[in-house]
Amino acid sequence: MRHAVILAGGGGTRLWPASRTRRPKQFLPIGTDPSETLLAATGRRLRADATWVVTGADYAAAVKEILPNARVLVEPAARNTAAAVGLAARAIAAADPEGIIGVFPSDQSIAGEDAFRAAADLAYRLAAGEDAIVALGIRPTRPETGFGYLEPDGPGPDGSLRVARFIEKPDAAAAARYVAAGYLWNAGIFFFRAARILAEIRAHLPRLAAALDDGDWSALPSISLDYGIMERATGILAVPGDFGWNDVGSFNALADIRAPDAQGNVAQGLLVAHDATGNVTGADPGHLIALVGVSDLVVVQAGDAVLVLPRDRAQDVREIVRLLRERGLDRYL
Repeated sequence: MRHAVILAGGGGTRLWPASRTRRPKQFLPIGTDPSETLLAATGRRLRADATWVVTGADYAAAVKEILPNARVLVEPAARNTAAAVGLAARAIAAADPEGIIGVFPSDQSIAGEDAFRAAADLAYRLAAGEDAIVALGIRPTRPETGFGYLEPDGPGPDGSLRVARFIEKPDAAAAARYVAAGYLWNAGIFFFRAARILAEIRAHLPRLAAALDDGDWSALPSISLDYGIMERATGILAVPGDFGWNDVGSFNALADIRAPDAQGNVAQGLLVAHDATGNVTGADPGHLIALVGVSDLVVVQAGDAVLVLPRDRAQDVREIVRLLRERGLDRYL
């Protein structure tokens, strides 16, 4: 059977103040359809025999409301994506020892859903037929420092590519070199047999393997699937794709997802602008953003907070989150 595992425990700090601890970005309607949350869109576009969602206790009820047919797995504690995938793989292996797993973040936007499903179908087949770990790789549209990269290492079966290595988020100069050399963006979407990923966890993350056996997550370190497994495993394949993928990692991403107005402004919610161009705005229902004579700003009102910054500093929102924590202002997180 094909199993889809949706990871829905993240926080999305670069989208503060819209994304908060109590309502992270997967529960926000900031994808291509402004009436649909990112989590709902993720569940709708998947084609699998069974869907599982890994999330925290605080979000389990909301997940079940959005995806009532999914099987919800509650993490004993938040320990990043390697632990979340391990928890799901163990449950799936118990229910279906031959199960093939696709892992999907819950907070991405995909415009070309038919092309995405075709790529995912091929990846499922390669994971089953080759007993391979398969990644979806996105053909870059620009040098991007906010994404990881996959270095190709020649052709693989059925139009896939072999992966030489995974590369963490680079600086601008390295990103430009990677794009010129034909590297792919790492979408964070992976496929493998349940038995294969559990074997990789035993080999590379023995503390996680022990925690999956005894259920004691109290001393388990936080580690990502990319760093813990993908950068250490061998024989990884990539299915290259071009289907309007966006990880909605900052407010700038809205400009890639939503159509601008005549002045180049992109708005989530109500905006009135005069002599204002190239701005990205967001406002809660019943609130208004008004701009006069400004360009290339991010202006977001959400609940009890307002954010203003230049668009080219959109990644720096995380610094505000850090400062709020330092100053004990957790009520705004």
